[in-house]
Amino acid sequence: RMIARIAMLFSLVAVVLVNQSLSQDATNGKIIGSVIDSETGEPIIGANVFLEETFFGGATDIEGKFSISVPPGSYALIVSVVSYAKQRITDVEVQAGQVVKIDITLVPASVELNEVVVTAKLMENREATTLIVRQRAVAVSDAISTEMIAQAGSSNAADAMTKVTGASVVGGKYVYIRGLGERYSNTHLNGSELPSADPDKKSFQMDLLPTNILDNIVTIKSFTPDKPGNFSGGIVDIGTASYPEKFTLKFSTSQSYNATTSWNSNFLTYKGGAQDWLGFDDGTRRLPDVLNDPNLSIPNVQAARSNPELAAQLDLLSKSFNPQMSAVRSTAPINQKYSLSLGDQTSLFGGSLGVLGSMSYARDYSFYENGTVGRWKLTGHVDQTDALAKLMELSDTKGTDEAQWGGLFTLNYKAGQNHEFGGNYVHTQSGESVSRYMVGRWPEQLFGENEFFETRVLQYTERNLNSYQLRGKHFFNSFLNTTIEWSATKSRSLQDEPDARFFSDNYAHQTIAGNDTTVYSVAPGLYPRPARYFRNLTEDNSVLTLELSIPVQQWVGLPGKMKFGTSFNEKDREFTERRFEYWQATGTRYNGDPESFFSNSNIGIIGYDSVTNRYIFGNYIANPADARGGDYDGYEKVIAYFGMAEIPLFSTFRIIAGARYEETRMNVSGKDTVGKLNDHDLLPSVNMVYQLSDNMNLRASYGKTLARPNFREKAPYASYSFAGDFTFLGNINLKRTLIHNYDLRWEWFARPGEIYAVSAFYKNFKNPIERVINVQYASEGGEVLFDNVDRARVYGLEFELRNRLDILHDMLSNLTAGMNLTLIRSEVDIPEGELLVTRAVDPNASAVRPLQGQSPYLLNAYLAYDNFASGTSVAAFFNTFGDRLAEVSLGGTPDVYEESRPSLDLNASQKIFDHWTIRGSVKNLLNSKYRLSHTYKGSEYVRAEYSTGVTFSVGVSYSID
Repeated sequence: RMIARIAMLFSLVAVVLVNQSLSQDATNGKIIGSVIDSETGEPIIGANVFLEETFFGGATDIEGKFSISVPPGSYALIVSVVSYAKQRITDVEVQAGQVVKIDITLVPASVELNEVVVTAKLMENREATTLIVRQRAVAVSDAISTEMIAQAGSSNAADAMTKVTGASVVGGKYVYIRGLGERYSNTHLNGSELPSADPDKKSFQMDLLPTNILDNIVTIKSFTPDKPGNFSGGIVDIGTASYPEKFTLKFSTSQSYNATTSWNSNFLTYKGGAQDWLGFDDGTRRLPDVLNDPNLSIPNVQAARSNPELAAQLDLLSKSFNPQMSAVRSTAPINQKYSLSLGDQTSLFGGSLGVLGSMSYARDYSFYENGTVGRWKLTGHVDQTDALAKLMELSDTKGTDEAQWGGLFTLNYKAGQNHEFGGNYVHTQSGESVSRYMVGRWPEQLFGENEFFETRVLQYTERNLNSYQLRGKHFFNSFLNTTIEWSATKSRSLQDEPDARFFSDNYAHQTIAGNDTTVYSVAPGLYPRPARYFRNLTEDNSVLTLELSIPVQQWVGLPGKMKFGTSFNEKDREFTERRFEYWQATGTRYNGDPESFFSNSNIGIIGYDSVTNRYIFGNYIANPADARGGDYDGYEKVIAYFGMAEIPLFSTFRIIAGARYEETRMNVSGKDTVGKLNDHDLLPSVNMVYQLSDNMNLRASYGKTLARPNFREKAPYASYSFAGDFTFLGNINLKRTLIHNYDLRWEWFARPGEIYAVSAFYKNFKNPIERVINVQYASEGGEVLFDNVDRARVYGLEFELRNRLDILHDMLSNLTAGMNLTLIRSEVDIPEGELLVTRAVDPNASAVRPLQGQSPYLLNAYLAYDNFASGTSVAAFFNTFGDRLAEVSLGGTPDVYEESRPSLDLNASQKIFDHWTIRGSVKNLLNSKYRLSHTYKGSEYVRAEYSTGVTFSVGVSYSID
């Protein structure tokens, strides 16, 4: 129904827009752009923009934007406004039906009284606007524009973030800024925080947002009081496309072949539902109706054996599930992607209405076999043990089938020059089916050389996000020239895991009566019983913001600004989990065939003993004692007030200072206990910008921020990882982390679209939240929980350059090179109890360790060729990171690190005819392995390893703009 509604909406909008487009005079062209203050980067409202020696012109609106429809020709554009030097842009070439975009910075008259003359050709760089905004920003920030995203061939926001300075993406979803974990970052959509659809993490899963709905991504790295205080690494603000200046229609499709997955007949999968291709489960995996009652009591098998009514009920309940508990082999098709967007603007009630809609769809398959999973432990004193003991080593095979689609619908209405209203609706949907099989030795529990352990997973995860946003911006020149901005956002995220199935067994090769045979066993004393999980997370998020900006003049007349505001953020989460286990009656044996073992003939009642008058059961289901122990509700409310001032002490030096006050209340309630937060925090901030020259800045900043625990970390229940790993335990006593942040940056915007920058940063954490070991359970099946450790420190350097290579030779004018490098060091004080356990086997063990997920370095580099005349674009992108701490190990066993994994992507596109472009790419050209390992006395011990293969893609796009 959702797809039908969106398709109908698209059809209606398309008809209206196409008719509107056909009715317009196609003989004219259009000049559009924005006018901003060269000192502050603020839009200039009411600037006069006109074409010399003509009657064509207009004035900038509340966003500093203008639009002029003119006949084809060559013009000189004049921009003037009181208190600024007039600017004249020559050689503005306009063609019929085409749009020329020019962004202009005006110099305050107190700085420069003469007319400024430039040529339009200097303003054609596509990245220039993004860098102009960054140059004048009050905070330390980085950005990537939609043009760079397209050039990189990124398919979603997470992929695009790998090109941003100091950013890395973990698990294909979670963004780490400056090497800090996802808890220290915040993801916003058009300025409003996005909720998480992951029950275990705070961070929004950025792979949910396809790139065709994006306009830009800005990463804010230093704190200002008008931003939420719960970050330290950075705020990632995703801007969606908003206001088309003319009719636009874009369609693209691509097909990709993965060398490891596509057309591989060994692809691991299982039978799902008829709507899996849409990212929905159609009910195939839903909880059987007979088990829907949460208060249902499953009969005890002992009572059911001699009670016909209870026996029939237990038989019915046990047979109500889909019997498939093991994956099958199939052939994986190639991957597919489609996207469509269209938009236009029209006059309405004397104002301008902009309409934009977009949709995208992708179906991706991934697969690996011959992966490795290992478990290792230091079993003796470090001085007497030369190697880690092997607890488990398994061969790993995994197949993933994901369908993902998303839609954006945006309306923006400009009611004259001084008022603008906007709204957007974003929906994203994904369904991921995972099939996994692991088999191998488990010498810790199965001692014989011919004994093996095998385990299987069938799992489906459905995620979606619905976000509704209304916003407005208003300028009141009669009331101190005040600008008021407001927004109201309502969003809901969902993660549903219906019928996740886990089944483990062990087998041994034996000789019985002279015959070689394999004996299978299900031994729940060694590992969990076969089980099925039904998990559901729903999180609602409401955000209201109000900001007032009042321009002021300091003592010598230089322009400044005062800004005040408030915000309200409310989150409400409900998480439910039901678990059902398969038990086996005495004498029930597993023969190595999961299909037979879980078939109806072996489930529930399988016979009747007429001698004892008792029913005979095979596999039957039971509710474990903690079947609903994972249920919890989370509520968080944050009310904030802020005030800040942007004051130029003199023409080349600005100071931006203020404070934010946040009141936080959080409750996380489980079955019997409640975790609470009740905090009141004053968060001061100072940012200073010294303009060394017209295009060179020196920045320094200090800000106090915080990081709150997420709901899962405070939820009072334990969850067990199926493959013999740790038990994760919530901690109701977690406190929020306080962070002092210091930044220093030199930046030189040499030419439009070019930058050189060097940054240094230092962060001091009080009560950082870390994944630690419960030392009372420091064994193979130990408990891992989140706890506040005493202190942590992070410091580092960032280097960035982006340059057109015509500085070397004119023949290289179409080549651009870019690079950013981040060097980081972090230290966390290890808790005393955990350190005592470690030093019992290694007396020289360090008292500090890196922050979990922190990389010692991050490197992104690219080389791009763009020939606008021929429509040719070719680019190569390289990305890598230093080994980062993935898991804290038990006792003296070395910690687990994710090893460096360099990546190289190649992308090319060529325009053909007037509106068509063909594209090709090669992703993951190096096919580097994902690898987790321990290192002990110079030797590596693999915890996990696999590679996903090289992907070749070809596509075509059609565009009217």
